[in-house]
Amino acid sequence: MGAPGKEAMTRRGLVFFLSAVLGAAAAGSQTPSPALSLVADPAADEAANFLAGRACRTAAWKALQETDDYQAYAAALEASWAELEAKRLRPMAAWAAAEMGEAVGETETLFYPFGGPDLLTALVLFPKAGTYILQGLEYVGRLPAFEGGTGAARVKPYTRNLFDTLSDFFKKSYFATKRMEASPGGDKVDGVLPLLVLFLKRTNHDIASVRRLDLLETGEVEESPYPGERPRFRRPYGVKISFFAAGSGRLRTLVYFSADFVDSVFRPDSAFLRYLEALPFETAFIKSASYLMHFREFSNIRGILLRRCRFLLQDDTGIPFRHFSDEDWDIRLYGEYAKPAGDFAGVEQIDLRTAFADPARVRPLPFQLGSPRSAGKDAVIYLRRKTHEHP
Repeated sequence: MGAPGKEAMTRRGLVFFLSAVLGAAAAGSQTPSPALSLVADPAADEAANFLAGRACRTAAWKALQETDDYQAYAAALEASWAELEAKRLRPMAAWAAAEMGEAVGETETLFYPFGGPDLLTALVLFPKAGTYILQGLEYVGRLPAFEGGTGAARVKPYTRNLFDTLSDFFKKSYFATKRMEASPGGDKVDGVLPLLVLFLKRTNHDIASVRRLDLLETGEVEESPYPGERPRFRRPYGVKISFFAAGSGRLRTLVYFSADFVDSVFRPDSAFLRYLEALPFETAFIKSASYLMHFREFSNIRGILLRRCRFLLQDDTGIPFRHFSDEDWDIRLYGEYAKPAGDFAGVEQIDLRTAFADPARVRPLPFQLGSPRSAGKDAVIYLRRKTHEHP
């Protein structure tokens, strides 16, 4: 497909199945108010357009999009996205609607621990949610700014690094934390913020605002303008992005916190634990979580999820299977279980292997979720609590 700045820039690019799903969900789950007119933040939304290969409106950004380096990036991104849509996004969206329709329809707040910047998978699986809460070790970072006469020269290294980072996700469905570490130079992707707004733009959303979040000792959140300069990095802190679908009057929220869930930091008296305890989430999604909740050092976050969740979708890297009983949970298994390999060789779950060995219990998984283990084999578990009364 053509690159932005040429004939393709007069279109919105590829209009894919997910956009229709998300647009219908946003319109159907809350009737837009005729009096509500949502407006995009000019700076953040324009930077998001640039990152996502969408047509920019302002002269400075448009000039950068006309460079050969940007044209090459946008064309490569368009081709890779089309392949991603066909192989993963469309099958994933259809599967979610067919297999966990109750959770999709009734989830207002989705909690995605250990997810890093993987907003896209959350949007596909739970398109009707009004609030998405993501957490990762990765820093929030900054949106790109290419001011001055050297701006055009910086486009090539920045977009090359951005595409390399996205390529990891396109192939594996998860981001490598080491690659996502904040870089000191301005020619590389800085933190998760560029990726979050890119995913919003590629799913046809506009950015209404970007705000910094700091936690008070009580667990309450203090909002402030998100700084353009590099902030002092002290976890936990976060970012709140308000966004809306084109043509919709429904304002939705994405929150990302740079935070650690190890018990020595995520203590009962910590601000982040207090924040999560007060958060009205009913659904959690866990994948590519490095089996951390298999260990006692992550018992606090595991306990919150087990107490609070009405719906839980996870792969085998999440909460160990032994914590779920048929008495308390409706359990559905999808895909194929494989013994964890490499660095995760010591966390094989014999009970989960036994469950997956029963063909009557296992349903097909029509897409690759991409856990960091045996290629092409994903064990997905969908759990619905049998009572609405949480313990």
